[in-house]
Order: sequence, then C-alpha cells, then structure tokens
Amino acid sequence: MKSILDFYIRSSLHVSVCFVALAIVYNESYRFYVPLIYYVFLFCSALAGYNLIKYGLIWVKKPIQTTWVIKAMTIVATGIALACTSDFSLYAWSFLIITIIINCVYVLPIWKGKGLRYSPFFKLFSVSMVWAILIIAIPQFLHYDAFSTPSRMSEFNLSFESIALIEIHTLKIFILVLALCIPFEIRDLKYDEESLHTLPQVLGVKLSKRIGLLLCAFYLAGIFYDLNLVEQFNIIESVMVLIIGLFIWFSDKFKTDYYASFFVEAIPVLWLVLYIALE
Repeated sequence: MKSILDFYIRSSLHVSVCFVALAIVYNESYRFYVPLIYYVFLFCSALAGYNLIKYGLIWVKKPIQTTWVIKAMTIVATGIALACTSDFSLYAWSFLIITIIINCVYVLPIWKGKGLRYSPFFKLFSVSMVWAILIIAIPQFLHYDAFSTPSRMSEFNLSFESIALIEIHTLKIFILVLALCIPFEIRDLKYDEESLHTLPQVLGVKLSKRIGLLLCAFYLAGIFYDLNLVEQFNIIESVMVLIIGLFIWFSDKFKTDYYASFFVEAIPVLWLVLYIALE
C-alpha cells in the first residue's frame, strides 16, 4: 500500500488531481464557464510539467530504467495536452507561453549557471503565478476571439466590463497557492540546498508561518470583495482557508513528507467534495 501511495505522489498524479480539483471548484463556484476539455488539458499539462521539472534533466543525463512508467505517462500526457490546445485563442496561447517560459527558466541554467529556482523566493512565486494563470486567466480567454457573438457570450460569466474581475480572481488564486506552498517550503528545509534561498531559509520558520497566515487573511478579505457571492460558498471557502491556516501553523521540517505531499496537497479535493455535497 505504501509503495502504491509513494508512486501516486512521485508520479505527480496526486498534484495533478488536486490542481484540477482546485480549478473545478473555484471556476464552478464563481460561475466561470470552463469546457471539460480544458480540465483534461490541466491534468495532463500538470502531470507532464511536474515530471519534466523533477526528472527531465535526470532522464537526459542518466536514464533510469525503473522510471519507465513515469516516462511513458509523461510522454502520453504531453501529447494529450498539446492536442487539447488546438482550439486555444491567441490570447490563451499568449498566457500559456508565459507559463512555459516560467517553467523553463525555473530549470534551465540561465542564472549563475543554474535555474532561477536558485534565486531568492523564485520557486514560491513561480509556482503560484503558473497555477493562477492556468486556473483563471487562460480558461477565461480560451475563446476570447468569439466574444462578439451573443450566443457565445451567454455561455460565459464574462464581459469586457468584467475583465477586472478576472484580474482579481487571478490574484486571489495566486495568494491562495502562495499560502499552500508554505508547508512545502518548511518541509523541504531538510532537503533544499542553502543556495536555494527559500522563504524559511531566509526568514526562518516562524516568520514564514506568520506570512502564510497573513496570506490566508488577505484571501479571506478577498472572498467578501464581491457582494454577489453566494453565502453557502463563502462558508465553504472560508473553512478551507482556515484549514490551510491550521496546516501552515502546525508545519515543521520534522513531520512526515506525507503531511505536505499528500494531506496539504489534498485540501482542494476536500474543498471540491464539500462543494458538491452541499451544492
């Protein structure tokens, strides 16, 4: 059982499921239209992206026979993700290219002979930015070229006047993912090189936790910014943010890796389950 769970996490299946869960619950709750095929794209791109970042250079420099299953999954996921982009608008592609560039500079040795992940805080901000763009910005501009058609407009909770709302929701997801990353940053203290300059390495664990809780507070304030929110979702969303705050507060580098890699990562899945159950 443990070996299955470890493979589920190592192969990036878990983070991909949780990524899609967050996208579904957030977009559905705020009545943003997102086609099903885009969620397929999200899952496959997350699976391929995380595996390429984790194992890509290793596969090139030192092929490992035991990872052939993950390699095969990554290749198939990449192919499916690319196939799903055939109907993307130029606006969506421009955002997608930004996320690809961020991922590339994260890994490729362009900063002092290393990837930008070795620059202070880049890892934290890059992950949050990519998740926010993929979850909110890209799906709302998938068919932006067709917005002049009234029938198409009716499928979306979006108009030219509401583009500012997209920016607000993108910022909210950015803040939320920043907070979700804090337990991972603290856990990785026992693995990360000092040259990575992660948040806990630079500011310490206590201050990092306080920043995480402050981010949760900012997110809670953002929930009530839009007066059109339904009361039920406010409650569910607020409870989820409080749970994130608790996980941040009780984080330390001595806890089992499952604390962050499985339980913290799974918070969006819990959020989605509660949303479906109470909807």
